[in-house]
Amino acid sequence: MVFNELSSVSEQRLKALSHYGPVTALKVYQKWVIAGYGPILKIFDSTQNYNLIYNQQLFGRNKIHSIAVSDSADKLFIAGGRSFAVLNIETTQDNLSVGPVVEKAINEWVVCGTFLDSNTLLILTAHNMVYKVDCTSFEILEKIHCNEKSILYSGSIRITKDNRVLVAAGTVMSGVLIWDLNTRKILYNLTEHEGSIFGVKINDSAEYIISCSDDRSVKIYDFSTGKLLASGWGHGSRIWNLEFYRDSSTAAGIKIFSTGEDCTARLWQYIPGSDQLEVLDVMDCHLGKHVWSGDIDDVSLQLCVTGGADGRVILHDLNHIATVKHTLDEISEQTGSTFIKKETVKQYFELTNLGLFVVLTSNGQIFILNQSQGKWSKYEYEDDHKLKDFGLLKGFNDINSLVISARNGDLLLMSFSKDGTVASQWLLDEHLNGNKVANILISSDVRQNQYYVLTDCPNPKSPLVLRTFTSSSNGLSLQNTTLLVQPEQSSFTTTCMIVDPVNQWIILGSRYVSVAVYDLSSGDEKIHLGKIFKKISSGDTITSISVISSVDGYIEFLMTVRDGIYMYLKLNSNFELEITHKNKISRGFVEGGFIQDNDLILYGFKSSYFYLWNESKQLELHNELCGGSHRQWDFVRYPANSVLDYKFLYINKSAVNIKSFKNRFSNSIIHTGTHGREIRDVTISEFSESNSKLILTASEDTTVRLGKIHSNGNIETFWSLNGHVSGLQKVKFLSREYAASSAANEEFYIWKITESKDLTPTIMDFAKLKPSSSNPDLRIMDFDTYPRFDENGKLVGFVICTVYSDSNIKIWHFDIETKNFKLVIDGHYTTCCLLNVHFLQCGDRVLLMIGATDGHLAIWDVTKQDEKAALGKVLIKQQLHQSGIKATLILSHTEEKVVIVTGGDDNSLIVSSLIVTSDQISFETNAFQERAASSTITSVNKLNDTHVLVTSVDQIIRTWLVSDTSLSCVSAKYTTIADTGCSDTTVLDKKTIAVIGGAGLSSWEFVN
Repeated sequence: MVFNELSSVSEQRLKALSHYGPVTALKVYQKWVIAGYGPILKIFDSTQNYNLIYNQQLFGRNKIHSIAVSDSADKLFIAGGRSFAVLNIETTQDNLSVGPVVEKAINEWVVCGTFLDSNTLLILTAHNMVYKVDCTSFEILEKIHCNEKSILYSGSIRITKDNRVLVAAGTVMSGVLIWDLNTRKILYNLTEHEGSIFGVKINDSAEYIISCSDDRSVKIYDFSTGKLLASGWGHGSRIWNLEFYRDSSTAAGIKIFSTGEDCTARLWQYIPGSDQLEVLDVMDCHLGKHVWSGDIDDVSLQLCVTGGADGRVILHDLNHIATVKHTLDEISEQTGSTFIKKETVKQYFELTNLGLFVVLTSNGQIFILNQSQGKWSKYEYEDDHKLKDFGLLKGFNDINSLVISARNGDLLLMSFSKDGTVASQWLLDEHLNGNKVANILISSDVRQNQYYVLTDCPNPKSPLVLRTFTSSSNGLSLQNTTLLVQPEQSSFTTTCMIVDPVNQWIILGSRYVSVAVYDLSSGDEKIHLGKIFKKISSGDTITSISVISSVDGYIEFLMTVRDGIYMYLKLNSNFELEITHKNKISRGFVEGGFIQDNDLILYGFKSSYFYLWNESKQLELHNELCGGSHRQWDFVRYPANSVLDYKFLYINKSAVNIKSFKNRFSNSIIHTGTHGREIRDVTISEFSESNSKLILTASEDTTVRLGKIHSNGNIETFWSLNGHVSGLQKVKFLSREYAASSAANEEFYIWKITESKDLTPTIMDFAKLKPSSSNPDLRIMDFDTYPRFDENGKLVGFVICTVYSDSNIKIWHFDIETKNFKLVIDGHYTTCCLLNVHFLQCGDRVLLMIGATDGHLAIWDVTKQDEKAALGKVLIKQQLHQSGIKATLILSHTEEKVVIVTGGDDNSLIVSSLIVTSDQISFETNAFQERAASSTITSVNKLNDTHVLVTSVDQIIRTWLVSDTSLSCVSAKYTTIADTGCSDTTVLDKKTIAVIGGAGLSSWEFVN
């Protein structure tokens, strides 16, 4: 029996909980953001911090691709595929009520729709036909066409201010057709694009036409003549959607919003007379591939919104603060100062509390900008010759003070007051003995009123000079000076530091990813190195260190490495260093990072851009085209609730550029998502005891994501791990602390997870299996493990079996302490691809079971595991399926009997038993359902002792009752997750919950 009709199943025991999948349509209207989330409609209210106020599945299977709102805002038109619906809506100041949903259908693919009036609907179909439909009776009043029935990919209907109805049709092969609905006359056939048209719009006043295509260009045309005015290039691949966001010609020109396959949204500007569209902004905002949908509102909400294949709905603020530029000519004009040839701005610092900007030039001149007044002044100081040709400037915003180092180590201390006065003094160096300064570093402890300045000299025999200052009404006062003996190596170039006042430790970061630790608690004037940790990871230079938490005898800190690596590290009183979290981002160079609202924020450079990146949410917050990192720059964080969030300052062409950032959205991601590519595997930890459990997903985009699933089915994500470089195959939890993942190119990683009751769990790549050759081309299709304990019951490692696409089978002993993989058994099945593997422990015997693409189940005895032993003779080789065994499940397992459920490419489901006695092993088939699905069965999971969950490519998930001799389907539900390929089940808060993965994730409850 094939369950094509879901209603034919007697029981329905699956209840949908949450859905995460591609956002296929978006509409911003008044205070609402309306999203088509597959067949589900979601409405977010801007007056309620964009909280979700409506969430309903409208269509049985078709995805929403078109949304329109009537002018009176009392009706919503929703369409996708052949389905459409008209929803009656009522709004009050605080609430939105939506009437009952009735799914209607026509015999053509709906491209778009709009309301002609409050009771009449216009629907454009893929055959370039417009249906005029009565909104109450749904009677087709008229079918209108222009005698050109080209197949359409896209289209729009524009009702102009003079009530003219214009149809813009984007064809598959024939360019853009513009025709008049009333006269049925074709006005233009625009053929400037090369390829299919994915978006075309006419503006309100019918002055301009815009279009986009798979030729990666945006084009704008004059509506009155049909002439191409300008083209915009920049998208890296196909462009799916575009909108006007200023409908009439102004001094600033016409502006366009576009989204594309390259995961970016772009803002463009057309200036009349130019043949090129100017790019105003690029928002790299989604993961994987495709920003499928987007819309913009430049009237009331002043935002654009994007929806991607990653399932996220993201808000983007249109109120960007412009970059301010200051030049030496401007300073000279206001102050009357003169500059020598080639004199440039060398160093600068912003005193955020006072609104002052201090500049040090290469010739030692100091200028101060009062930003509120826009006025520059020159600061005169004693011994100004000391800073000619060299000066290093650092500042403490908490106390409005600056420290400037001369080449010989003398320090100019400057303190600024609110009344505008400046006090300065020179602090002469007594320790460097003429050696030149290479760097100065600062750290502070505001609560203890202690401010630290470290002077670094490249001479390894010269000490590092640490000065501790306090702040008073008279400015900075030197409290004490400590000399730190440099590490005994040819070069220790400091790049960053933190002073931990709780433990009186100073931690120095340097080049070559080395960290030095000193204990200051002795109070001695000269302190020797406490510990040095060399080459902690790959990479070159440590760019920042910041404290996460500190208690007596223990500190946890964040460290970033320029090559893109960031780490969470723990240091204890024995100076033992442990890495608890480690990852590498793919965005470019990392120059710093910090924790904000439990999110990890990183910043750095990618090509010519500066970026600010939320690593926890995988979201670019801001960017600035600055020319790259090879210039003087600074990044400033503002306190919470300030007018600004951040400032990025950089020098370009001898001018100081100041870019201010402010995001008015407390959380710009109003709906979270998952990977932007197909999810290949999902696994839920069974080692957690709370009402939420850790979940790992592995994707085609080569990333592994760590998150949590809660008892309501909601999934939150903490980290996206980039260790793999190939598409993932499998991911599994091995224990409470360890997980593993496999991929193509023989990639196999073991991950270590650290959980904390109150903090975000952390994860790092713990070990990696070395591939068999320097150019591996095999996939590790699956793996299975069981733990190894010592005589005291302590976990010391795992026995791991990896199976390969060339039929190779390898069993390893993995040692946790040494992180070594020892090959103990190596063999082959045949020459076909192995799809899954299981260890079976029956009494004192260890059996190995594999499923392959030839439809056979094979079993070996692998109890004896000697180094590089042969696999031995196969004990059982039984054909169960006509082709590949895609899924195997151990339903029950005793010492003498193992019940196995398998699903395959032949759409069948089989229950078998493996009987193990002291002298023989036998195998028998108990139940067989030939047509258990209408397409390939991809995964089978246990729900309880008698029920299993089965997923298949037909996007129907089924639950089956398994008895000794029969299989019966008790529930079947359609899932909106396309490419359904993986699943896992768990029990949370006494609820049996299943997670289905593919092009997204969905969670379901199995009702016992």
